[in-house]
Amino acid sequence: MKNIFTLLLFLSVSVTSFAQVDAYSEDVKKCVISNGTMSYYDDVMEQMYQMLKVQFTDKKVPDAIWTEVKKGKSVAMDELAQMMVSAYRGHFTHEDVKKMNTLYASKAGKSMFKKDGLSEGDKVILNEFYKSDTGQKILGSQDSMNESMSRISEMWSSGVYRGVIALLSEKGYNL
Repeated sequence: MKNIFTLLLFLSVSVTSFAQVDAYSEDVKKCVISNGTMSYYDDVMEQMYQMLKVQFTDKKVPDAIWTEVKKGKSVAMDELAQMMVSAYRGHFTHEDVKKMNTLYASKAGKSMFKKDGLSEGDKVILNEFYKSDTGQKILGSQDSMNESMSRISEMWSSGVYRGVIALLSEKGYNL
């Protein structure tokens, strides 16, 4: 009986922990979509595809192959988002991420990424947010987060580039 109780307790703690990790990941992904980070990297991928098309111009790669290459984009973007989760996990609690998502969903949060988009009321809301514990954590971790994101960006983009080059090579198109 004691062993069954221990097993059930272990399983319930494991399932709860997994659900919390999954919720954390989903909330970070929502955050990096809302704050424009994923849009930025979507543009980076499009620029990479254009650069590769130029590099492979002489190879006459058919459009069908480029279409196939671009099918890997969603997987690459998912991998990037998961890498970002690890960076956020090192700096922010789940509650912090939820507060960021609340801010980004607000009028002030949406306006903060637009040039000249902030009203006086938005400025007050943002100032109050950045005075909060979560806001102070964001400000205090900027250098560390920038360093983490820079490493993630470098690893991710070089991996994606190598993957595309390998796929093209597999299809018979080499530089």
